[in-house]
Amino acid sequence: MFSIREATPGDNEALLHLEAESPQGTGISILIDRDDYFYRSRMHDRARVLLATENDRVVGVMAYAIKDVLLDGARDRVAYFYDLRGDATYRRSMKRGLLRLWQAVHEEVLAAGAALLYGHVKCDNYDSLNVVTRLGAQEAASFDILTLPSLRGPTVPLSDHLDALGEEVARIDRAVGQRSLKPAHFAAAYERGAELGYLKGIFRLEIGGSSAQVSAWDLSGIYRGRVVHMPLSLRALGWFLNPLATVLPVPRVPIVGQQISYLQLFDPVCSGPRGHRLLKALISQIRRNAHDEGIDILTLFVYRDDPLAHLPNFTPQTVLHYHTMVFPLRRAEPPSKPLYLDIRDI
Repeated sequence: MFSIREATPGDNEALLHLEAESPQGTGISILIDRDDYFYRSRMHDRARVLLATENDRVVGVMAYAIKDVLLDGARDRVAYFYDLRGDATYRRSMKRGLLRLWQAVHEEVLAAGAALLYGHVKCDNYDSLNVVTRLGAQEAASFDILTLPSLRGPTVPLSDHLDALGEEVARIDRAVGQRSLKPAHFAAAYERGAELGYLKGIFRLEIGGSSAQVSAWDLSGIYRGRVVHMPLSLRALGWFLNPLATVLPVPRVPIVGQQISYLQLFDPVCSGPRGHRLLKALISQIRRNAHDEGIDILTLFVYRDDPLAHLPNFTPQTVLHYHTMVFPLRRAEPPSKPLYLDIRDI
């Protein structure tokens, strides 16, 4: 018998199993190893996780959160979906579980007054892209994730600015401005991150009239990534670099099957003529500090049309590509770019 219901803590193991059967991407495929499926739900005030079950077996899940954000400069309500997946036997045909699950979520977010529903999908996750496109989603913007290994080398203390968090967040708020999908209460993500112990700090370099800064989010105590597939070119690079990385300041490439811990960098802000060069220098220092702290991988999230920053170039590096997909509800048009990337959405 088929049914749809809200998830409970007792569904944790079934949800983790469903997630383990669905690694992201076809080039570099990454699986998240964690003990608590619901940690993302706790980052939002109004989150819901709906399950599709058949004969008491979980065959699909869709998780979303209601958020108050800016849309084209005005405050409005949206829904953000952060998980949509199904059992392999259902994924190939939207005629059963996932379609009915989607319809249930659609009704709920409409009733909540959401102007649109959005989510982020990896560009090479073709199954998910096909599903959301068939359901009516359109691409609103694209962002890149710069992925770098931590780096052996001298460490330099960097101020985390957590003792003046309100002042630092206000500074970022002013820089970001009125872009769409920015939370109406901008400080909420930072406050929740500090409360839960995820926010590691806001790091900055300044020289003359130029500056660069990033915020850092450390979830290594919550989950670890695990590469389940990697292109042969990167694997070959690892065979060459990894022995050297034990004694020299060269990058280490994760190997298939190994657990890896992440430091996530977000809200990059550059100013002045040397701002982007300072951003590269800042990330280089954070890489060395992270290596000393046992972090394996650093990631930096930037929309491709972000006027505040662009991805610096390192050798070697990996860049993952994502689309922000939008389902129109009360409004037919996608939000104007540039969009804001909330760390809670990643």
